[in-house]
Amino acid sequence: MGFHRSSHAVWDCRYHLVWSTKYRKRALEHEHEREECKKLLRESAEQHGMILEVLEVDIDHVHLYIEIPPQLSVGKAVGLLKGYSARSMFQRFPYLKRILWAGHLWEASYFARTVGEGVTADMVIRYIEHHSEQAQNPVQAELF
Repeated sequence: MGFHRSSHAVWDCRYHLVWSTKYRKRALEHEHEREECKKLLRESAEQHGMILEVLEVDIDHVHLYIEIPPQLSVGKAVGLLKGYSARSMFQRFPYLKRILWAGHLWEASYFARTVGEGVTADMVIRYIEHHSEQAQNPVQAELF
């Protein structure tokens, strides 16, 4: 964890994401299904420059602690993760379509919360309010 660099940005964008199976069905009953889903979510994250730190796939929902690069919105990132995992899970386990008769593995909705490492909203507000006093340290990332 920490700061990441790309050609035009230094970033540290971490999120706690949660979403559930369609209708909160207990569709992923077997350990091998959950393990395959974890593998697919890791693959999708890696393909799109996301860093998946912690992942848990339960019978009816998923929790992720993930770093998402700033060029991806949270909604786009969630869509990529859900889409790839759902398509692949239905291919690998076709019987899931009988359990989830609407043809969707995941609910459309999700929960997202930003996560900081010791950086609180108050710290950011104070920094912004007093940024001119910080001129001797021009690299914002080093403030935190």
